[in-house]
Amino acid sequence: MYLLSRIIVREWFKALFGSMIVLFLLITVGDIINGFLQGYDGRRVLFEYMLKMPDLAGKMIPISALLGTLFAINRLKAHSELMGILAGGYSAKNIYTLILGCSLFIGLIQFLNVGYLVPFANKIKRNEFEKSRKNESKYLARSKIGKEGLIWYKTDNYFASFQAFDSKKQTLKNVSLFFLSDDKKVLSIYKADKANYLDENKWKLSNISIFQKLSNSEYPKSSDANNLIIELDETPEDFTQFESDITTLNLFDLKSFINRLESTEINSTEYKVMYFEKLSMVFICILFSAFPLASVFNPNKRSGGFGKSVVLTLIFTIFFFGIHSLGISLGNNEKLPSFLATMGVPMIFSVYLFGIYLKNRSL
Repeated sequence: MYLLSRIIVREWFKALFGSMIVLFLLITVGDIINGFLQGYDGRRVLFEYMLKMPDLAGKMIPISALLGTLFAINRLKAHSELMGILAGGYSAKNIYTLILGCSLFIGLIQFLNVGYLVPFANKIKRNEFEKSRKNESKYLARSKIGKEGLIWYKTDNYFASFQAFDSKKQTLKNVSLFFLSDDKKVLSIYKADKANYLDENKWKLSNISIFQKLSNSEYPKSSDANNLIIELDETPEDFTQFESDITTLNLFDLKSFINRLESTEINSTEYKVMYFEKLSMVFICILFSAFPLASVFNPNKRSGGFGKSVVLTLIFTIFFFGIHSLGISLGNNEKLPSFLATMGVPMIFSVYLFGIYLKNRSL
């Protein structure tokens, strides 16, 4: 049995890495040619390509897993090895278990990719390119998420932090404003539970604690107020861009950020969708590895054409990602719960594939 398992595993990994190399080369050639056509120099083209690769790999890895199983099974069929394996007492259940076990390896790669490499690439992209663009907003160029989960930014005469921004209500949560003098000393501090946008850069602070005369030799003066209208350089359009910082958080930091948002009144639906979407991409790798396995119940190489299998695989991939993208869109619009929007389609297809397995096994 060990020898038979070794043959299947060897064929699967050969097909997997072969598929990944082919897809990698296709994407590489297309992206690099597109970069040169836009008039960029070679260094920038290669650098931007390297930063795009983790995100592209996130889409490429599930398809590679699917093609890996498809090519491996058809190769075993073509040499009548699959029939010999089954005749030797190696059941279809064992093949399913073995391939699904191998798919955990590609699932781990996907987890590290979407959970860590993609955020790391986004962080470099932000540092190297976003700040240098002249049409970028003040906020985007100067914002940063601190370890405590606050969003920080700085202008010429003040710097500030807030916990979250509700784009629908145009409200900042847990705001702190530090106003500076001409020599960059802190003059006063305003701490408010929230800030609501009014118009023309005017914001209404609620439940405020004010600390003044901080740079003088005399004692600081503190006071409280229920409401206060102040003018800031930023508009809601500036604050909505802090999502570019969210994309630099790794999987566990993103989860911590969501947990902090849930302790406030801020809607965290879109960030939950972002989090569960990363997990769903890991699960999709395993699901796609299992999709072509139904053909093991027809081990005869004449039982089905390879071309037909490729066409069905292509249709399945397009159909799956089309519905999956629709679910994510519904989740972002709060028409579906975030977990169901991201994991619902993969789970439905998992049940479908399991049903096919049970049906074929009973024949």
